[in-house]
Amino acid sequence: MRLTCLILGLALVGGSAASQAETRWLGLAAGAPGATETELASDMASLFTPGAPMRALPLLGDLGAGNIALLLNEPSVDIAFVSADALTAASAAHGAALAEKLELVARLYPQEVHVLARAEIKTVAQLAGKRVSVGPEGSGSAATAAALFKALGIDVEPLDLDAATSIARLKQGTIAAAVIVGGKPMPLLSAVPPTPGLHLLPIPFGGALEASHLPTRLGHADYPALIKDGTEVQTVATGLVLLAAKDKRDGGSAKRVAQFIDTVFPRFAELKARDRHPKWREINLAASWPGLTKAHAAEAWLARQQTMSAATSAAPSPEKAQGLGNNEKEALFKQFIEWQRAKGH
Repeated sequence: MRLTCLILGLALVGGSAASQAETRWLGLAAGAPGATETELASDMASLFTPGAPMRALPLLGDLGAGNIALLLNEPSVDIAFVSADALTAASAAHGAALAEKLELVARLYPQEVHVLARAEIKTVAQLAGKRVSVGPEGSGSAATAAALFKALGIDVEPLDLDAATSIARLKQGTIAAAVIVGGKPMPLLSAVPPTPGLHLLPIPFGGALEASHLPTRLGHADYPALIKDGTEVQTVATGLVLLAAKDKRDGGSAKRVAQFIDTVFPRFAELKARDRHPKWREINLAASWPGLTKAHAAEAWLARQQTMSAATSAAPSPEKAQGLGNNEKEALFKQFIEWQRAKGH
């Protein structure tokens, strides 16, 4: 597949020609412009300092079949964000062989489903037979929209428009709604000004949706221009994973993936800071994904963390001596010193 995704943040490639030649680049396929996943990819890339032996280069992608194809076939793409619905659709098409080619770097956060509609559309059931943008063909959004409408038993006339074009077409009144999938709040939707003709539709949870999606809500704090203060919009969410390919033709890919993990995972607390996107604080790096094995470097890092945590919890603390008698304090202090010697401190 020809690499068609655009490179984000060309400033990342700054520096002399010599330094660029010495730098190894890890390609990180993300989402569309204005997508939460694209913002998070940029955050990850910021952890790699200029002049470092390896840098991460975010690339615009589709979170779906396109990202999977890039991951498997494009030597310059080492890691990709992939929607759970897109992964399910790809697995159904290619069978167990696909899972054998992929490995899990990290299970990420739930992606909320946003159905932005014209004011005259009050329920998702009213979209039956109407023109609805579901996202570019093969994208994560298109896969989620297909799963959603199938589960709800609603037949729509799907259009393969990107999110930005969909919003413009909604304002023009040429489509009834658009399905836009991404972690809330999505930068693209947050930028939509107050528009009387547009609103977010509630999605009822139940039935077939219970097997593959999670119930959730969108609030005024997420989208002040689209949701009134004190109100919420019921919706559903799908999963999101960060994947790598097990056997790339480029022999250096495995080393780049390992270095990515060893750079990003130890500094994960920085990504959870309050000035970052709130979705960072929903991620558990230890979480697994059914049918996928974890990348070796991720497993190794998690094992080290578990060992360190166990050692720390087992260590007797002198602080516990507060409130104890002199004999107890001395015994506890000796125990602490002996533990330190045993650890080689």
